[in-house]
Amino acid sequence: MDVNSQVIIVGGGIAGLTTALALSQVEIPTLVLERLNFEDESGAGIQLTPNATRVLFQLGLQSSLVPVSHEPEILETRHWRTGNVLCRVPLRQIVAQYCEFPYLQILRSDLIEILRRKCLKQTNITLMDHVEVTDIEQSENGVSLHSSNEIFSAPMVIGADGTHSTISALIGNTQELEFSGWQAWRTVQSDPTLSSPGLRKTNVWCGKAGHIVHYPVNSKRTYNFVFVTKSNQTLSGKWKQRGSVSELGAYFRDWHHSVREMIEQIDQQRLFRWGLFHHARTKHSWSSQRIVLLGDAIHATMPFLAQGAALAIEDASTIANRLKSDSKNIEKVIELFVESRRQRVERIQKRSERMGVIFHLGFPWSIIRDLGTQWAIKNLARDIYRFQTV
Repeated sequence: MDVNSQVIIVGGGIAGLTTALALSQVEIPTLVLERLNFEDESGAGIQLTPNATRVLFQLGLQSSLVPVSHEPEILETRHWRTGNVLCRVPLRQIVAQYCEFPYLQILRSDLIEILRRKCLKQTNITLMDHVEVTDIEQSENGVSLHSSNEIFSAPMVIGADGTHSTISALIGNTQELEFSGWQAWRTVQSDPTLSSPGLRKTNVWCGKAGHIVHYPVNSKRTYNFVFVTKSNQTLSGKWKQRGSVSELGAYFRDWHHSVREMIEQIDQQRLFRWGLFHHARTKHSWSSQRIVLLGDAIHATMPFLAQGAALAIEDASTIANRLKSDSKNIEKVIELFVESRRQRVERIQKRSERMGVIFHLGFPWSIIRDLGTQWAIKNLARDIYRFQTV
């Protein structure tokens, strides 16, 4: 592929926009096609661990990200019924000890907007919204993408269109996912009333039938809340299903009063829920000739390690590095990309599933979990957070 040839990226979320910026940095032009628009309306917070901020900062986004995000100092884990602090982890100190880059918490919408604005400043990135790909044709020399009224052609296509990826389905990935029996609820609240100052830090509440994570996402007292509970029915994995405050409250009616107070303050219009699926158990193809998938389009993960976005951001950096070193042999580049990413991705997927079990341990195993929390965070910092893409 001539470096002046335009790569097509399908998907204008975190994975797609980061990939466009990474390719722009190595002087490869891109066309980004988004089915909806380049805005995030999910009303969600996101955690950017140091393996993600490393890439984003190297793309020149540090000055944009830091002012609108929050860098957690302390992580506290709490008992579901008593509210007592089980473990207080000096998160910022641990990250600084093992990593060069910070751990940030931010609104997903702010991250998307930062990426979009940066893309618009690049002369070799073109963004097109409201383009829905309906079919694919491949030849020895390239790929053609069909939409309702236009055909787009390129020597290479990157599918970064999320968990319900059209590109993944079009290259033959049709195996159904296995529902985990768990569901997640999310909401963002501005300046909620919290019963103690400690609740304004990053907190994890652990119980046998569920857990809660909440943390600030900026300096404006905006908080992200995620509640994980069992589900007796198979739910869709789509993020924008409305949740019921009363139904959520029923799951946590026996929990500490601080938890019940958090739920009572939730705006019904800003509560969403989605089903959690065993993506790690599904063996989908990463690529087909000159098409490659990255991010959630191929390796969505359980949310229990906060690595979904981070892995997509790592993918973006890796594919750019591969194309920089050899932009002539597309299929070989794709093969090397998949080879370099598969093992790490699958290991983190499985580890995230195990973390879901650990969160919900009952007595007496929960005591071992609580005693080992700080060690576990250090292990994550060494093994996952300080990773550098190649």
